[in-house]
Order: sequence, then C-alpha cells, then structure tokens
Amino acid sequence: MSDEGHSSAPGANVIEEHYCSVEGCGKWGGFGLSTGRAAKTIWWCWEHYPHKQPSSMPVRAQ
Repeated sequence: MSDEGHSSAPGANVIEEHYCSVEGCGKWGGFGLSTGRAAKTIWWCWEHYPHKQPSSMPVRAQ
C-alpha cells in the first residue's frame, strides 16, 4: 500500500462527522454555520436548515 498522494501534515487526513443539531434528528449535518473562527460551528440537515431560500422556480402543475 502506498502513502503517495497523502499529506503528512497533522490532522490533514482527519474526517469529521457532523450530525444535525436538532435534538432527536440524527441525520447527517451537511449545512453548517459559524459566527467566527473561534465559535463552534452548528450543523443541520437540509430539513432543519434555518437559512434555506425559497425556490424561485415556479411549481409545475401535475
């Protein structure tokens, strides 16, 4: 097995898993927001993400 292409920098190959911050949700938190570098990032799933923009596309009649 080769180490080629991998960084030797400390923490470079660390994978962080974040989940939705809404209690009891447990879904993957792919949408995060932090108020600054020192502030903890809060993560949400798309369902609970509070900063969604309403769709500008018209709803198609079915």
